[in-house]
Amino acid sequence: MSEVITIRQVDIEDVLDLRMAVLRAGTPSTNPRYPEDGSPDSVHLAALLDGEVIATSTWLPRPWINDTTVPATQLRGMAVAVAHQGSGIGGKLLHAGVDLATDQGSHYVWARARDTAIYFYERHGFSVVGDQFMDEATGVGHHLMVRRVTPQSAH
Repeated sequence: MSEVITIRQVDIEDVLDLRMAVLRAGTPSTNPRYPEDGSPDSVHLAALLDGEVIATSTWLPRPWINDTTVPATQLRGMAVAVAHQGSGIGGKLLHAGVDLATDQGSHYVWARARDTAIYFYERHGFSVVGDQFMDEATGVGHHLMVRRVTPQSAH
């Protein structure tokens, strides 16, 4: 049994239901949007299986707080449908986004990661930075995560 999963850029409207189901489940938040979602610099990636969005991530140019002298990319809204968690699709989507960031000249990729996702990010080359903080929208513990990358170009 071979499932064909494609990763491509999509519109924000295509990923809101999955964000809501995964990132807002069990939290007081009823809004899956981020202020930057409509920015022309934001790129929304999705992993699709038979046309259904099963994973998503949003990538936007944003300085890394510990080195603002070089371009960096923030990862937001990383979510994998519960039925597909642990399948490796999250890692494939993450690497597609990291490739996008390096193609755009980023030296760092960083995220505000839920504490429950720290091990996932560490397995993919990210490091924890600083102390735990509580996300305002969800009330869930988070840490900053960062990965140093080699830019492919300097735009």
